[in-house]
Amino acid sequence: MNLHLIHLDLQTPHQYKINLDFSIIIPPLKTIYSSRNYLQLVFHDILETRIPKLQTERILLHLDLDAFFAAVEIRKNPSLQGKKLIVGNKSARKTGRGVVLTCSYEARVYGVRSGMSMLEALQRCPDAEISNDAREEYRSTSKRIMAFLKEFNTPISITSVDEAYLDLTDIVNSYSEAYYLALYIQKTITEREKITCSIGIGPTLKIAKIGSDFNKPNGTTVVTPNKIQSFLFNQKLTNIPGIGKKTGSRLQEKGYYTCGDLLNKNENELVELLGEYGSYLWKIFNGQTTNYIKTRGLRKSISHERTFHGKPLELDKFNYYLMKLFNKTHEALMSKNLAVRTLSIKVRYNGFDTITRAFSLSSPTIDRDIILTKLQDMTKEYFLDPRGIRLLGVRFSNLVKLDENETLDNFFN
Repeated sequence: MNLHLIHLDLQTPHQYKINLDFSIIIPPLKTIYSSRNYLQLVFHDILETRIPKLQTERILLHLDLDAFFAAVEIRKNPSLQGKKLIVGNKSARKTGRGVVLTCSYEARVYGVRSGMSMLEALQRCPDAEISNDAREEYRSTSKRIMAFLKEFNTPISITSVDEAYLDLTDIVNSYSEAYYLALYIQKTITEREKITCSIGIGPTLKIAKIGSDFNKPNGTTVVTPNKIQSFLFNQKLTNIPGIGKKTGSRLQEKGYYTCGDLLNKNENELVELLGEYGSYLWKIFNGQTTNYIKTRGLRKSISHERTFHGKPLELDKFNYYLMKLFNKTHEALMSKNLAVRTLSIKVRYNGFDTITRAFSLSSPTIDRDIILTKLQDMTKEYFLDPRGIRLLGVRFSNLVKLDENETLDNFFN
């Protein structure tokens, strides 16, 4: 595999600039920085990044703010730097209630993850520091960062409060120029907000996202079109977006752990082996997933579902999965500048009996508390059913467009 990991000596830019017409002036690497600071860069065949892109080729960037909420808490209280930090309900040590909003990388070593119950998180990491979430500060910080990204006047998709895609195709001429732009973005965010971000650059949205996860924190990964497979070769299959623990376990049972275990198979072989996931993986391996940021009309609905093994769920587990589905659906709502009027839940039992319930609010809303409280009211009678649950789903419909400036203001409402 042709992989080069390079440590670059970074400094303060004094030549890079963006003109008022947003055209990019790319300086030599040695002129970008003047104070010592290290950042890792991954280039797959570094010379090829200087070759101008083909006319039909797209260059896409995915930006992920590193442990965002925890980073904001550390910015507020620098003594937390390097410590095991959980952002959630500070009273959880006494009550055992609440859900982990995020955690520092030090806490992740112990298996703590976003969406986990605070009770389980503290069992895994009992000496962790806990910070109550500061939603107003998260919101204002995210809003400033996303406003900065919009200054490039290129297609952007804000997918959550701490993630965004940029289509760089019309403002850079090569992957090396995209890399310099990524350095500028990272440095600007760090200087202004005292937090870091990781960036992936590639020819498709999926490859860009996988790239941003590859070299965390504060890393930049650049994958050129003809190096997709060499980049993916050693990646765990569970690192691929859409391949969760359940599918990952199925693959491991068959002896497949990394992308390299499947790269030599054609699409038909993968479909025969994995069904619909086979075609999905083949498209990722061959750079045939979405390569543009979609500008859609108004969506009719947003929904997320989770399947289970058909066993009865305890109330805490039921509420945990309901919260995860709600968070994903609400973040999608916010990222699309939408408000919801009709809430629906779907429950499928053993035997595949399916129940759906819907409730229409008096007016469209984005308020988290209103939506979540109503969903909990709608589902409380179903978790006790002795038949056991096979599927739980949350759906938002009757959507209306918000004013664009409202979106980030309401991520936490």
